[in-house]
Amino acid sequence: MEKIQVNIFGDNYPLRAESREPTEQAALEVDEIMQQFAGKAPDLEVKKFAVLAAIHFAEKKNELAARLSAMEKKIERLNLFLEQNSF
Repeated sequence: MEKIQVNIFGDNYPLRAESREPTEQAALEVDEIMQQFAGKAPDLEVKKFAVLAAIHFAEKKNELAARLSAMEKKIERLNLFLEQNSF
C-alpha cells in the first residue's frame, strides 16, 4: 500500500491505495461528476453533490453488473451449444 493525496471538489484527501493510478483516476472521476452537478445546481451543499455522485456511480455499477450477468448467461448458452454440437 502506498500513501497518496487526491483532491476532490477542492479538498485534499490522504489515502492508502494498492495502486496509485486507479485511485487517482477514480478521484478525478468523482471530482468531475461533482463539478458537473455544481454547474447545474450551484446552491446545493457540498454534501449533496457527494451524495449525487455516489448515486451516479452506484447506478453505473448496477448497470455494468447487469450487463456482465447477461453476457455470462450468453457465454454459458454458447458453451452449451458448442458442447452439444461438437464434431
